[in-house]
Amino acid sequence: MSVVSSLWREDFPTSTNPVRFFLFASRPHWKRASIAFVAVVLAGALYASIPYVFKLITNAALELKGGGLPAQAESYEALVWACATYLLILLGAKIIWRISGFVGSRWATSARATARHALTAYVTLHSRSYFSDRFAGSIANKISRGANGMVDMVDQLLWRFSELVVFSIVSFVIAFSTHVILAWIFLAWLVSVVAFNVYFVRKRVPLASQAQKLETALTGSTVDLLTNITTMQEYARRVYEIDRLRSLIDERRLAGVRNWHFGERILVSNNILQVIFGSVMVYVAVQFFSAGTISPGDIVLVVSIIFNIEHLFQTLGSELNKFAEVWGEIKESLEEIIEPLEIPDQPDAKELKVSRGGIELKNVTFSYGDAPVFENLSLRILPGERVGLVGRSGAGKSTLVRVLLHHHVLDLGTIEIDGTDIAEVTQESLRRAIAVVPQEPLLFHRTIAENISYGKTDATQKEIEKAARLAHAHEFIERLTDGYKSLVGERGIKLSG
Repeated sequence: MSVVSSLWREDFPTSTNPVRFFLFASRPHWKRASIAFVAVVLAGALYASIPYVFKLITNAALELKGGGLPAQAESYEALVWACATYLLILLGAKIIWRISGFVGSRWATSARATARHALTAYVTLHSRSYFSDRFAGSIANKISRGANGMVDMVDQLLWRFSELVVFSIVSFVIAFSTHVILAWIFLAWLVSVVAFNVYFVRKRVPLASQAQKLETALTGSTVDLLTNITTMQEYARRVYEIDRLRSLIDERRLAGVRNWHFGERILVSNNILQVIFGSVMVYVAVQFFSAGTISPGDIVLVVSIIFNIEHLFQTLGSELNKFAEVWGEIKESLEEIIEPLEIPDQPDAKELKVSRGGIELKNVTFSYGDAPVFENLSLRILPGERVGLVGRSGAGKSTLVRVLLHHHVLDLGTIEIDGTDIAEVTQESLRRAIAVVPQEPLLFHRTIAENISYGKTDATQKEIEKAARLAHAHEFIERLTDGYKSLVGERGIKLSG
């Protein structure tokens, strides 16, 4: 299996839980994830053992200063070995940590690619009504945020929380080897900080989610304005639009302030816990030293553990705050994208095979909500017939084509092509068999040749030019600087309507 093919999944995510989606996106890359986690565990254990080496260095240095010549020689050798051990541990930890960086980066970027592919593939299965109710820019933004969240999740779980867990376990063991009371104080500190942060971060998640919903609404309104910028200018509605946008910007600002201030209160509480438990550990260690229970090196060990763990606990608050932000972003994106499909293919749907092209509507009833469009409509179009639909605006001409393409589910009745109910075939095969010329010009920001051949991607240049001549477009295309290779611009804006 190639590297590229191993990125994709043929199935789709089913849960809007960010952790489950993260596991979904990471499953194809479990080997890299495993190597990265092992590397972090090893590097974290080495880093956490450094305070114990500081203890050895301190005790050896004190013995070297106070002992006789034989003791000094022995202490000097112990000091050299302790310093060499420190350098080796530091070097080994940094090398292994960088290994986790290289492997983890491959995991993170691959999971992001898998997530983006899966979300984009899933969202294209939604019905026409799904996209009619949403801004295209907002949907694209949600896909981007949901996918980019995978990189943030790897960063949080691999290099932040895993390091804290490993460091806490090793530090507890070292503290326990020093004095059991110091170990229990350390454990109480750890449990208090983790429990406090988890509790309050869970309360912060709704604030983060609300801020992201407002961000999505603001982005959608901005995209809507820029999409219709010509209309705004021609109707002189700039001040109106800017004022309308200003209220959304301020609402987003206030939500951001509430979210941020909640996080700051968590950090203040963490600082208070650090001062209390750190002071207790130092005080108890000094008392034990005065009683001759522990060595001077143990004092250095305790202070080193406190210094290191304080840094990790301080960042824990920040990282949990960031995790709440990432969680809110991913969840808000998934809830919008991974909705149940409005018109899924039947489990046993088959490919449509068109032999003659006869169309028959049998007692078709359809309505948009409470607004009826067709009621018991029956119509037969024989193969080869040309039929024109005439009626006032809103009579249902376009709707008839949409239900034929299975963009909507009928209230009653059936539509058959060559005797096959279109509800029983795959939507992809149905639409592949029907050629549509839309009312409004719809073009991709690609070359003219790519747009013309969109319905037949393997069309030759000769076939493309023939189609252009039939549409009376070949002459003006040839006059363009790059001819058929000219880019048409977003929505075909560079071309005349």
